[in-house]
Amino acid sequence: MEASTSNILQYQTIPNESETGELFEFEALLEIRERDGQRGIASRPNNFRSTSNTTRRLSPSAITINNNNDGSYIDIEQQGFFMRRDRDKLVLVMLKQTAGPRHLRVKNCFGMLLAPGRNLRQSDMHLLEMKSAGQGQHNPRVYVIEARWNPGAWNFEVLNTETPRDTRVFMSVAVDVTFEGLDESLRFIIECKARIFQQYERFWFPPRRAVSETYRLLAQKTMNELSADPCNVIHDDQLKVVIFESTTERERQLSSSAFDGDMERSPTRHMPTQLIHPANGSDSDSDEPLLSGSGDVCRECSEDRLAAWNEMIDLWKQTPEQRPYGLNSLIHDGIPDVLRGEVWLLLARIGPVQADLVQAYQMLLEKECPSEAIILRDIHRTFPAHEYFTEENDKGGQKALYRISKAYSLYDDEVGYCQGLSFLAAALLLHMPEEQAFCVLVRIMFDYGMRELFKTGFDALHLRFYQLQCLIKDYAHELYSHFHEIGIETHMYASQWFLTLFTAKFPLQMVFFIVDLFLAEGMNTIFHISLALLKDSNKELLHSDFEGILKFFRVNLPRKYRTEVAARELIHAAVKLKISHKRLSKYEKEWHELKRQEIESQDPLERAQRESQGLKEQILRLERENDYLARELVTSKICLQERLDTTEDQLETTLNQMIIKNRDCEELADRERKLREESEFIKQKCRDEVARLEEEYRRSEGVIVEYKKICTELGLASDEDKRQFRKLKRFIASKVSGCDRCSNELADCLDLSSNSQRPSSSLSTYDGEGSSVGSTTATNDTSAMHMMELVEKLQQYEQHIRQVELELAQTKLALVESQCQNQDLAHQMSVSTLLQNGSYSVNDNRPAWLRKTISSLREVAQAHGVTGSGFSSGSEENNVNFHSKFRQHQRSSSNASTTSTNHITNKYTGSQTDRR
Repeated sequence: MEASTSNILQYQTIPNESETGELFEFEALLEIRERDGQRGIASRPNNFRSTSNTTRRLSPSAITINNNNDGSYIDIEQQGFFMRRDRDKLVLVMLKQTAGPRHLRVKNCFGMLLAPGRNLRQSDMHLLEMKSAGQGQHNPRVYVIEARWNPGAWNFEVLNTETPRDTRVFMSVAVDVTFEGLDESLRFIIECKARIFQQYERFWFPPRRAVSETYRLLAQKTMNELSADPCNVIHDDQLKVVIFESTTERERQLSSSAFDGDMERSPTRHMPTQLIHPANGSDSDSDEPLLSGSGDVCRECSEDRLAAWNEMIDLWKQTPEQRPYGLNSLIHDGIPDVLRGEVWLLLARIGPVQADLVQAYQMLLEKECPSEAIILRDIHRTFPAHEYFTEENDKGGQKALYRISKAYSLYDDEVGYCQGLSFLAAALLLHMPEEQAFCVLVRIMFDYGMRELFKTGFDALHLRFYQLQCLIKDYAHELYSHFHEIGIETHMYASQWFLTLFTAKFPLQMVFFIVDLFLAEGMNTIFHISLALLKDSNKELLHSDFEGILKFFRVNLPRKYRTEVAARELIHAAVKLKISHKRLSKYEKEWHELKRQEIESQDPLERAQRESQGLKEQILRLERENDYLARELVTSKICLQERLDTTEDQLETTLNQMIIKNRDCEELADRERKLREESEFIKQKCRDEVARLEEEYRRSEGVIVEYKKICTELGLASDEDKRQFRKLKRFIASKVSGCDRCSNELADCLDLSSNSQRPSSSLSTYDGEGSSVGSTTATNDTSAMHMMELVEKLQQYEQHIRQVELELAQTKLALVESQCQNQDLAHQMSVSTLLQNGSYSVNDNRPAWLRKTISSLREVAQAHGVTGSGFSSGSEENNVNFHSKFRQHQRSSSNASTTSTNHITNKYTGSQTDRR
């Protein structure tokens, strides 16, 4: 073991038996008191009596009911302390040596430490403020240590927080003490559980047992040299601590040795364990019962078994009033979970449509229920371990359970709502809708006789207790004698079995098996199951005392059947028990006879006193219930006021946010209205512009058609003029063919004037014609005059051709300009459309594919000068170049024609002069 700075010795392992030494035993008692508002903390009791158990019963006068404002002990039950939050407390630890060869007197106490959790390390403990430490007034062998505890400190937050229902929190209290004759200080650690309530909670529990712990100390004698001077050596008996351990630690080590071996445990390896202890914990040292609704349900089923059940159900549905042969043998093995809801309906004789019960159920839900408060209180206790009935579940298990309980309390006026009825309804809800669950519950209560157990006076329930007691006497006589000897009565453990049909404490798998058998066999199933439970636990019950038996029924018995195999074996054992109806009828007659004799033997005064005592107890119970309801009312009012304040704050915040949002909405509405007006204005302008452009486009198309028509007519006229010109040339050529000179001159002139218009083959034809004519009557004056006239006509025709070609060029130019203008208008119209749709901007925010398409079209237009529909809008410079080149060509053609005509005329005049 590692030595700490304070030389405090904690738990160690057990040494070998060969070691020798002195053995001492100590006992420590832990008490916690709370500070009141007027008289401070109540004084501690002065007496301290030793017990051999791990718990001690306090004097009834030492604990008061905490319903006023005086200091008092904290109530204790088997689950630990009941404490209230935000109240200063006084922690008292009383130490006493109970065994040993000599008395070890306490020399000093270093301090008291406290921490939430158990099995803690030294560093996890927190020091409390010491108030006093010293010997007891009436018993000097008792050492009393008192310390103040402020639960509001941050390190005690866990112990100052309200614990959930059926949950406890572990806490550890330690005191460091030095003894005369010991070389080391000892740390006494007491581990316990506590439940934290609200600050103004009042407890109605009678005095309970205080928490106590026993310790064992093994020490060896050593010789200590008190002086370094060899002449002055004084020897004194000193004890060296070998082992110091508590009973709890010893039991914990023994239980863990089966898994971990005999490893030595070091204080540095101790870690806090189980700070919050749930009620359904499975650890061996827990005395908490299983929560209702706990346990896993096996949904697996073999194909053969499922096929047998399906065949049985199909046969059963043909005759629902008659159960098929072999059904009970299948039920004894358990109904498959996937078919359990359907089989329960058939067993309870609930048809597919129960119009009367379903309609009554819907009508009852609309009525007010006087037992609503009790139902709501019990719902939170029903199957808290099942996720379907938790408050966080969205499926509404608690709501459905509330509706069924409310509807039945109104449906059965004589019985009303019965405590424990919700457990059976919850088991039904896990396999069918709430309407069907209500119908099955009504059948169980009326047809199976369950409601007789809840009637006023509970005579039928006491009859069942008597019958069960007689059956125990017949089937387990030794257990009956043991119960009778220690004072265990049947109602102490069997009342919950009868009233809840074993659904309140046992695991779900066993609950479903019992409901299967109950719906098939009836009320006698409870006797079979009860006897099977007692016979299966006969050995444990025979070796237990009064409190042990009650704890066994409450805690250990349900834990034995958490597995499907154990539950199925119990059902088989219950079925094998032979309980005849005649035997139960005999017991019933005996009970009625005993009741009659009891009534006859009663003294009227004694009976009146008994009734008066019963009424007093009822008044006391009602007063306690009234106080409980009043406390709940005050708590509810406080909670409602807090929720109201929170809601008002949230409402004010929401209203402010709503005002801001309304203002934003108004601004957005104004902006939207303006944008709509602008949009309508732009749309109207776009429509007007589009109409104007369409009108101009139509006019341009008309002009273009007219230009095309004119161009066509001019082209035809030009072709006709050319044809006449060629005809005239042939005629002139034929006339001058007789004169070689004239023919040659004429050929030269024609070749000069029309070399760009006429192929060379034509000239060769003219040359051939002129050369073949020979010399004719060219010298004739008449033919010369006629030649002049022809030349003049030729000039006129050429002039006319030039005018026609000029008009044609002008028409083509106008056509090109109109096409350019038309394309410009179309472009403006497309831009207006894009502006209207919001997809065009100055920065050219057009899509990428559209920009690429337009750029490609422009490149093609620049390359070719025109597009598929004419000249492009971007080729105006090309149009200008075309017009200039066309005019130059016209001027050159005209000049060439004039030159050629003048040349012919001059030659002809010169030839005539020579001839003269």
